[in-house]
Amino acid sequence: MVSPYFFALYIDNVVNKVNDSKLGCYMKWVCTSILLYADDILLVAPSVTSLQQLLHLCEQDLDWLDMSLNVKKSACIRIGPRFNINCCNIVTRDGRKLVWINVVRYLGVYVE
Repeated sequence: MVSPYFFALYIDNVVNKVNDSKLGCYMKWVCTSILLYADDILLVAPSVTSLQQLLHLCEQDLDWLDMSLNVKKSACIRIGPRFNINCCNIVTRDGRKLVWINVVRYLGVYVE
């Protein structure tokens, strides 16, 4: 069993790289690209293109740590006035597509 402290230590590099990219959403002039809780990673981006770039940055560092993204447990959701407009798929570095969903449950809270 991997200690949560070791996970936090290793994932810190992923967080720094993603935040340094400045591709995320800005809240009070602070770039917020990634949110973490336990072993869950939530990437936040203002556009589909930025989300694709953030995913590749995240995957690159996870790969270096010999960790990988579980596509079966991963999904994308659009929030805002254009939530129902079709857009291109988000694709992992090895070509697997992430599904688009209308409702997500995160930490017991449903977002739609």
